[in-house]
Amino acid sequence: MKRAFTTLFLFVCATLYASEIKVEIAPSMPYVDVTDNQGKHYRIMREQRPGSYLTNTYALTSRPSPPFFVQPFRPIPGVETFGELELLDFIKNKRGIFIDARLPNWYYKGAIPTAINIPFKTFLKDTPDRDKALKLFGVTYDKNGHYDFSNAKTLLFYCNGIWCGQSPTAIRALHKLGYPVSKMKYYRGGMQAWQLLGFTTIVPKKKDKK
Repeated sequence: MKRAFTTLFLFVCATLYASEIKVEIAPSMPYVDVTDNQGKHYRIMREQRPGSYLTNTYALTSRPSPPFFVQPFRPIPGVETFGELELLDFIKNKRGIFIDARLPNWYYKGAIPTAINIPFKTFLKDTPDRDKALKLFGVTYDKNGHYDFSNAKTLLFYCNGIWCGQSPTAIRALHKLGYPVSKMKYYRGGMQAWQLLGFTTIVPKKKDKK
C-alpha cells in the first residue's frame, strides 16, 4: 500500500512539473531522462526563460575557412544524418555509442549529456588510442590480423555544427578502416543547433592525469 502511494505521489509530482513546462521538445515530450555509461542521470529539456538567446561562441555566424567549411548533409553515402529527436531516441534507448568527436578544448567547455569524448584525430593514425577506441566499438581481429567488424556497434557522432568538420573527419577515417557505414550516424546540427534550440548542456569535469 505504501509503495503504491509513493508511486502515485511521484507520478502526480511529475505530471504537475511537466505541466509547468512551457517550451516542450515535442508534443507530450516536455523532457527526456537519460543515463550515461557511468550510471549518471541527466534530464534534457529546453530553455524555459522567455527571450533567451545565445551569447557564446555558437552565436557567431561567420568563421574563417579553412578549416570551417559548410559540411555536406551526409559525410559519406550510406551514413544516416540525425536531427535532435533521433539523437534523443538514440541516447535514451542506448542504441549505440554517442561520441563527441571534438578536440578536448572544445569538449570541456560544454557538451551534450551522455556523450563520450573521442577526438577525431584518434582515428587518423595507427596508435594505441585508436586500438582502444576500436575495441570499445566491438571491433576485433580475424585470424589473419585484419579488422573484424562483424560485431561493430552503432556510433553516433557530433561536433560543433554544420560548419565543423571534426565528426565528418572521424567518420571518413573509420570508413577507410572498413567500419560499416550502416553503423555510423551523424548529428549534423552539433553543439550550435543543440544550443540554439535551448537544450540542456553540461560542462564535463577534466579527468586527473595519472
